[in-house]
Amino acid sequence: MEKLESGSQILKSGTIVEGRYRVIRVIGQGGMGVVYAVEDMKLEGTVRAMKITSGSMGGGIYSEEAHMLMKLSHPYLPLITDYFPSQEGEGREVLIMDYIDGDTLASMLSQSMSGFTFPELIHIGLQLCSALIYLHSRPSAIIHRDLKPSNVMIDREGNIKLIDFGISRRYKAGQHQDTVKLGTIGFAAPEQRDGRQSDVRTDIYGLGALLFYIASNGIRTYDSDSDGSRFISPQLPKDYPPSFGMVLERMLQPSPLHRYQSMNEVEQALKAFSSQAVLLDDRPKRWDVHMNRLKPTLVSVISMSPGAGATMLSITLAMMLGRRGCSVTAAEYYGVQPEWVELLPARSKRDPHDENGIISYTELYNRRKKESNRIHWCVVPSHHLSPNGHDPRLFEQKLRQYGSEINIIDFSSKWHEPDALYWLMESMHVIAVGDPFIAKWQVDQVQRLIELGEKLGANGGALHWVANKDVRFRARAEWLSLFPNPPICAIPLLPQDAVLNSLWSNKWMTENTVLDYRLGKAMSPLCDELTKGTERRGEG
Repeated sequence: MEKLESGSQILKSGTIVEGRYRVIRVIGQGGMGVVYAVEDMKLEGTVRAMKITSGSMGGGIYSEEAHMLMKLSHPYLPLITDYFPSQEGEGREVLIMDYIDGDTLASMLSQSMSGFTFPELIHIGLQLCSALIYLHSRPSAIIHRDLKPSNVMIDREGNIKLIDFGISRRYKAGQHQDTVKLGTIGFAAPEQRDGRQSDVRTDIYGLGALLFYIASNGIRTYDSDSDGSRFISPQLPKDYPPSFGMVLERMLQPSPLHRYQSMNEVEQALKAFSSQAVLLDDRPKRWDVHMNRLKPTLVSVISMSPGAGATMLSITLAMMLGRRGCSVTAAEYYGVQPEWVELLPARSKRDPHDENGIISYTELYNRRKKESNRIHWCVVPSHHLSPNGHDPRLFEQKLRQYGSEINIIDFSSKWHEPDALYWLMESMHVIAVGDPFIAKWQVDQVQRLIELGEKLGANGGALHWVANKDVRFRARAEWLSLFPNPPICAIPLLPQDAVLNSLWSNKWMTENTVLDYRLGKAMSPLCDELTKGTERRGEG
């Protein structure tokens, strides 16, 4: 077990906590502690979120939160799976919960110029109502007390998760004052700021303040102390119905007596706008813009024939994009014959935590320091022989666990399988690599790729053709004309002695100056296209 010493030192990637959880990366940090993405090694690499208190906070900070959440089960609340109380001399607690593959409202608002539409806001509000109704209906009502953008996450399916119950409390009838004043300025109710008793109406105020903040596109919070601030409708976007402003005004009344008296009443008030707000399966297309911002650019690389060079291109492409400043996760598809574990420069050729040899992946590291923190490698272990029994969800989790901007999958010539075709259709870019040995090309497979390209184009993606092993020969022009569309780039046939010298020296070709120059020059148009797609999405 990793000893958790007092202080605020960040745990390094690869650190094992409680003999079970391996740190992947930091995903959040605040005054009360740090949240990590971790790998649960006892559950075949399932990714979890691990929250560790700051040692300066002392023991017992998360004890009540952990025991409270372990008894809860709701689709819009995080599931707590494990808890380790503070041990003598450590001063820290460890809370293990579901990893939410998404982003916070705060982050999404900061990245978007257009903000959320009214239908999207109602969709968020109703899901929060559902979670809060559940909390308030417990035998002893649970009051969240900290409804703010950074405590609401949206996953890739568009569903919310209400997180961080660090200052929540159980309502105690007859108690006229809270023991501590906690909350976030701009979102905390007046009675909360003054240290008076908080109850379910405190969360009603907090939800109203949060909805007002979303409506303002994250520009301003509700100021309950300013003159005329209770006239909310004029402060909302022009396309919002005035009656919605009246709902917010009631939610944000300074006196709890004048607000809605239950979250059920708030839910009914918001449902009244459902005829004006397309929800759930009928969400507007703009909702997908927000969700797409959460998704990395998926790039699938395939060979038009065995040995065409998909593996070489995948690894080199990851290194080229990492050099450009992109965060990249590159993965070897589990259906191929393992190669990467031997090709990549690595600290270790075998993952010591890989016990079954079927679905574990090994992390390898770049030799160049400037790239090592941008690229993550997921490889098939060398003793892996068959994908039988593989769980595709684990592969997807492994691929996304680092939160990279770009994910690359090397399918080589194994792209015909149903699982592989699923990933190809999910891709923003599919790269088909062909070499001059056209005797190995299959007409029916080329036709399938043409059809795939048409489907990708209809979904906003693209299929790119790459000519590999390009060299001057008499029929070169004819070979290039056989590609259904002009190749986006032509990669030269590299001097084989230089390639072999690099690989047998435990280096990749990009560490040879001459090879690096030739590869970089040839692949520049492809890299430009992939990074352009990332920039386009980031503009939201």
